[in-house]
Amino acid sequence: MIELGKIQTLKIAREKEFGVYLEDGTGASVLLPKRQVPNGKSVGDELTVFVYKDSRDRLIATTKKPLMSVGEISKVVVKDVTNIGAFVDIGLERDVLLPYHEMRYEIKKGDTVEVYLYVDHSQRLAATMFTKKHEDATVIKNDEIKTYFYEQNADEVLKILKEKFDGHVPYTDKTVQPDEIQRDFGMSKAAFKRAVGKLLKEGKIKITKTSIFCLY
Repeated sequence: MIELGKIQTLKIAREKEFGVYLEDGTGASVLLPKRQVPNGKSVGDELTVFVYKDSRDRLIATTKKPLMSVGEISKVVVKDVTNIGAFVDIGLERDVLLPYHEMRYEIKKGDTVEVYLYVDHSQRLAATMFTKKHEDATVIKNDEIKTYFYEQNADEVLKILKEKFDGHVPYTDKTVQPDEIQRDFGMSKAAFKRAVGKLLKEGKIKITKTSIFCLY
C-alpha cells in the first residue's frame, strides 16, 4: 500500500520520458518525476521516497526528505496566509494547508508554529496547531530541525552553484556581501556560510582566496 505523507521504499516498475513509476507489493503505483530520479537507477531498483499530492491533486513521489511525516509534530514556518488558512513549509515543493479551524491563535507570514501533520477528510496533507490531542505523536526536536535545514540549504547552494553559475562564483563566504547572497542564493549570509562549511567538509566544493568552485 502506498501511504500518503509517509517515507517508504518502492520499486521502479516502469520508465517513461517524464520519470519513472514506482510500485509497492500490491501493484499500486506513483510517479517519481524525471528530475528526482537518481543517476544509474533503472527498472527493478528500489528507492526511498516521500509521497504527497501535487497541485492537480495527484499522488506524486519525491526523493527529497521533508521535515516531517504524517503523525509527527514539528515547528514549521508560515509561508503565507490566505482566505482558507495558512500555508506552512515542511520542505516540499508544495506547502501544506493549516486551516483556520486548526489554528489555536492568529498567525502571520513568517511566524514559526508547532503543528501536527495529518491526512484530512479529502485525502490531502494538512496541519493542525492542536498538538496536545496527539500525545503519542513523534516530536521532531529543535536540533533535528536545525540539522534538516542546514542540509537543505547545503543542497540548495550546491544545486544553484551547478545550474545557475556553472560551478563557480567569484567570491567566498567571507568576502561576499549579504545582498549578493540574497540575490544569488535566496538566503541569509549566516545560512550561506553554514551551507558552504558543510559542503567543504563533505569535499563537494573548493574555496580559494577569491572564489568557490564545485568539485563535481
